Amino acid sequence: MKNILFLTILLGSFSFVSCVDKHSNEKDVVSFKVIFGDANGPVTPVCGNTEDDPCDFNLTEGSFSVPLSVRALNENLQTASTFGRTVLISVVPSGILDKDDPHAKVLPDGRLVLAVALNQGEWNGNINFRGAFGAVSIFVEDVGYEPAADVVNSACYNIYPGPGCYAQDDDNPLSGTGAVGVSNYLYFMNPTIYDIQKPADEDAVAEGIRDSDGSELNKFRIQVDAPEYTGDDGCPAGTARLVVTQVSVTGFYVTDVCNRDPESGDLSPNYASLYVYNFNTPEELYRGDCLLSFQGAVDEFQGYTELKNPFWTVDTCHEEDPGCDVDEPKCADLVPAPIELDDLDFGDPLTMERMESALVTIHNVTATTEFLRCDQNGDGVIDYDLASEKQCKYDCEDEVGCVVKEDYDVYFTWTVNLNNVEVGVVSKGIIGFDPEDEANLGQSIYKITGTLKHLDFGSPAWIIIPRDPEDFCLTQTGCEE
Repeated sequence: MKNILFLTILLGSFSFVSCVDKHSNEKDVVSFKVIFGDANGPVTPVCGNTEDDPCDFNLTEGSFSVPLSVRALNENLQTASTFGRTVLISVVPSGILDKDDPHAKVLPDGRLVLAVALNQGEWNGNINFRGAFGAVSIFVEDVGYEPAADVVNSACYNIYPGPGCYAQDDDNPLSGTGAVGVSNYLYFMNPTIYDIQKPADEDAVAEGIRDSDGSELNKFRIQVDAPEYTGDDGCPAGTARLVVTQVSVTGFYVTDVCNRDPESGDLSPNYASLYVYNFNTPEELYRGDCLLSFQGAVDEFQGYTELKNPFWTVDTCHEEDPGCDVDEPKCADLVPAPIELDDLDFGDPLTMERMESALVTIHNVTATTEFLRCDQNGDGVIDYDLASEKQCKYDCEDEVGCVVKEDYDVYFTWTVNLNNVEVGVVSKGIIGFDPEDEANLGQSIYKITGTLKHLDFGSPAWIIIPRDPEDFCLTQTGCEE
C-alpha cells in the first residue's frame, strides 16, 4: 500500500511538471536520472537490492552510505549539459540524512535535505543516511532553490515567503523547472520498539534536560514486526515477541518480551514497551494477545512517546494450533511480570525513561492527603492571571500529598507518597477505591500495579494506570485473597 501511495504521489508530480511545461517557456530539463553509481557507471549497493536481502535498521550516524549519480535529462532524454543549478536530494519515505554533510540544509518545513549543484548536468557523490526502514528511494527535485553563501544578501532575504522564494537564504526568486527523479528502491528491516523508544542522547536524559527524551523516529510512520508464536518460550536473537499488556478506552500498551540490550545481548525491559493511541477502545484486542505487526505514526505528546493512527494484526489461535486455546489470548502466559520501582528509580530520569509504558508496580505508599480547591473566583478553573489562584496551585503541587481539586476533576490524577516521592495514579472507573473519600485520605496502600505513563507538563510527571481491581491492594493480605 505504501508503495502504491508513493508511486501515485510521484506520478502526480510528473503530471504537474508536464502541465507546467505546456504553459511556460521551454525548459532545459524535464526529469533527472537517479542511479546508484558514480561517474564510471552503476554500482550495486552492498545490501537492500531486494526485499529478501534487506539492510539492517540502524540509527547510528554514518551507518549507511551509497554512491549516487544524478543526471539532468532534456526532452530528448539526453544529458542536459547546460544545466548547472542546485537540486534537492532527500530520502523517502524514511531515512535521516547526515546533518553534518556540507550540502545539508534544513528547509522551512523542517525537512533535512541535501542541496547540490550539478555541473554540466551531472552530480556524483556519496549519500550518507541512517534510520531507514522498509522500501526507500532517493528523490531529486528542482524547485529553483539556490542557497546563498551570505544569507542577509540573498535575493529572497527581504521578500521570503514571496513567490519563487523557497527559503530566506534562496538567491533565486524564480521558480525551478519542477523536474524530479527517483532511484530504484533500497530495502531495509523495520525498527523494533527499542529503536522507537531509545532517545539519541541518554546522558542528556540522565541530566534531566527537557525534550531530550524524544524518539529519533518522531513523525515517521513505522511498522514493527514479529513472527508467529508457536509455543516456544525461547527468544532467539533478533526475534521480537509483541505482547499486549493492557487495553484501555483510548488504545493499548505493548511490550516486546524478547527485547535485548544491543550491547550485552541479554534480555532487557529497557525501552521494550510502547503505548499505541487509538482514540477509542480497540475492538477484539485483549490483554495477552500477541501481535504479528503494528504500525502507526510516532508522536511525542508532552514528553510521552506514543503511536497514533495505528493498524495492527493479531496473532490468533486456530483450532489446529497446538498449545493454545481459541477462546483465550494466544500469549496470555507471556504477559511480563511488573517491574518493581522505588523512590530512587522515580528520582532517576534515565531509569524512568527506559521504563516508559512498561508494566510496573510500587509498594507501601500513602494516598493523597488533601484535595485543595484553588479556584477563588468561582469560575471552576485555575485562572493563571490571578496571582492568588496560580500561587495556590503551585504551592499545592510542591507539597507531597496535595492534589489540586480542579485538576483532578479534569485529569482524574491523584497521587501517592512513595518515601516522600510523589507518583501519579489514574484509576477512575478501573478500581473501586475513591481517593476523595474522607476515609481514604492518607490511606496506606500495599501495592499499585499498572502501565507507566509520562507527561512532562504534569506534577508528578510519572503516572501509573492500573488495569483492573487486582492491580490495587490496600493490604498484603488483600493481595493474597
